[in-house]
Amino acid sequence: MYTKGLLGGVLLVLLTACPSGGSGGGSSNIGGTVSLGSSITGQRLQIDPQPGKLRHTGEARFVPGEVLVEFRGGVSLQSVSSLRLQVQGRPVELQQVRPLGLPHTALFRAELSEAETPALLSALRSRSEVVSADLNWLEQPLATPNDPGYSFQWHYPAINLPQAWDRTTGSNSVVVAILDTGVLFRSGNPAQSHPDIGNRLLPGYDMVSPLSGPNPLANAGDGDGRDADPFDSGDEQSTGYHGTHVGGTVGAATNNSQGVAGVDWTARLLHVRVIGLLGATVADQVDAILWAAGEPVPGVPTNANPAKVLNMSLGGKSPCTSVRQSAINRVTGKGAVVVVAAGNENDDASLYSPASCANVITVGATDYAGARAPYSNYGARVDVMAPGGDVRKDLNSDGYVDGVLSLGFDEQTQQFNYKFENGTSMAAPHVAGVVALMKALSPSLETAQVLQILKSTARPLNATQCNRPSGSECGAGLIDANAALAAVQGGTTASFSLSTANTILSAQPGGSVNVPITISRSGGFADAVNLSLQGAPAGVSGSFNPPSTTLNDSTLTLNVAPSVPNGTYALTVRGTSSSTFASLPLSLRVGSGTSATVQGTLVLACFVAGGECDPNRSKAIQINQGGTSASYSIPDLAQGDYAVLGWNDLNNNDSVDQGDYLGGVVDNAGNLAAVRPGNLRADFQLDVLSGDISRLSPGVLRSLERVGAK
Repeated sequence: MYTKGLLGGVLLVLLTACPSGGSGGGSSNIGGTVSLGSSITGQRLQIDPQPGKLRHTGEARFVPGEVLVEFRGGVSLQSVSSLRLQVQGRPVELQQVRPLGLPHTALFRAELSEAETPALLSALRSRSEVVSADLNWLEQPLATPNDPGYSFQWHYPAINLPQAWDRTTGSNSVVVAILDTGVLFRSGNPAQSHPDIGNRLLPGYDMVSPLSGPNPLANAGDGDGRDADPFDSGDEQSTGYHGTHVGGTVGAATNNSQGVAGVDWTARLLHVRVIGLLGATVADQVDAILWAAGEPVPGVPTNANPAKVLNMSLGGKSPCTSVRQSAINRVTGKGAVVVVAAGNENDDASLYSPASCANVITVGATDYAGARAPYSNYGARVDVMAPGGDVRKDLNSDGYVDGVLSLGFDEQTQQFNYKFENGTSMAAPHVAGVVALMKALSPSLETAQVLQILKSTARPLNATQCNRPSGSECGAGLIDANAALAAVQGGTTASFSLSTANTILSAQPGGSVNVPITISRSGGFADAVNLSLQGAPAGVSGSFNPPSTTLNDSTLTLNVAPSVPNGTYALTVRGTSSSTFASLPLSLRVGSGTSATVQGTLVLACFVAGGECDPNRSKAIQINQGGTSASYSIPDLAQGDYAVLGWNDLNNNDSVDQGDYLGGVVDNAGNLAAVRPGNLRADFQLDVLSGDISRLSPGVLRSLERVGAK
């Protein structure tokens, strides 16, 4: 039976070394049964549940080697003048400096560096006599930038950013990519460069490619195709210099006595122009995502400064496509965090992309009052909220509209300026900037860890503030930058995340899909997680086995009634446990334009040589029988090892791609099995291909497509 081998990454090592059974005697053929499957499988995203090491930049914010320890009531401070601990595998002796004014609490000191000190906390907290242990923080007056426009940036105090700046203002080792309209900046040309961008820009790229039609460069607007110049070639009506405004929120030159402040003062910024005068194609977005994170893109020089945070303040009312999801999965698998805007339609965010994609942080917008902005999308797919503003109001009576203030350009005077704008596009870079600050403290933080910290430290919105039947439709609530950084500095946060092999699902009307759900626990989290399905259309129902579990696995069974129309539907799996929750977005495609049948399936006996398929010595037959299963036989095979695969090219394009049926004979580990000719039954199952096709062995692809073209 086909399980996970073809999409689980195992085809990089094509075959196991031993045959699956049988001998080479009798007639030299392979036969068996091919059938349609009902489960969609694919590559599991592996998430490291361990938090990264604490890393400070700049001046230390706590006293190295010092900790505050509170003991249980029965412990006398005189009896603990010193403590001996094992810290990261070596003995450390703590000496009591003095008791504090609190009961059973004292200051202790060890000869440790700043980098070594945080490891004391877990060692102390594991002791039965210790109630609490904390670093001896060295606090300073709140950091307030001297940029004159900062007093109008109400949106920073709204998320406790000034307090957060006393923890860190960022690190130049963190790169934030802004995938947008480009930037008003050209190195060495002040006339074309906004003066408040500063010197932190890295060499970006223009990913806007020519379109088909009579004017291929209409979208680019700069007279050429892709190049190393991400300058915004639009105007107020087309691009609105959107990318410059968004980039300014992430990291305008700050504390420079000019203009406005950015969320992160130090991170380096990488502008990738992906939105042209007409919009952003998915193809350009996919390349931009990969390039920004340092992945190779054909025809484009590799980015020498891979980003660890990507901001995408763009989107449209469409499902998350498989290719876009695959690109996101690839970069998040490398440790990058992708932040996206929820959308501005006052609608369910699960209907929009990339807001509905998995492995992204989807951000809704709040106004000056801390309520959901009237335009902001909402729903189960929203993770957190951040200030997006509302230019129709002046609730703080400062004489200016309550928009987000950042970098701009005045078309009439042809002068660079600063503008108040509103939208979830303005909310997302607040989160991207905070994520950059988090990564300055702990560079190895991954998406699931970042998201759980943001959620667990956010301030929830109630139903009235969210202006929806439930406050949960505004995600975890308004982010709190200071609390988020404190959580990073404090170490482990008890939490969980949800994942599955594939988030892009397919089923026929009247069929079903089994979705294995993985619950990844971290920080000692051990409570039961309750699972539910949200956003299912009429006729689509889901059940979990088990629905509540303290284990790490559950299976969602989606049943699709025959009456469900063909189309793509956005679903969300929600896991809750007390105040902790996690969401997993799914995209369900019902129908494919082709009835579920094995008819037309090519069954290939792929001759294995040197760990790959040899197309010249392989043979294939085609199934002409209809139905959900059929027997087959491939005769006259030479002796040797064969991989047996089946492929139904549903869109008749002679290419193995998303939505086709694919399957093969695998062993118990899910690897393709080596099959020997000789009256051996080789049964296997076809499933809809919806995983990362780049993981398929090139030899398998060439062989399948070669026999398909015949």
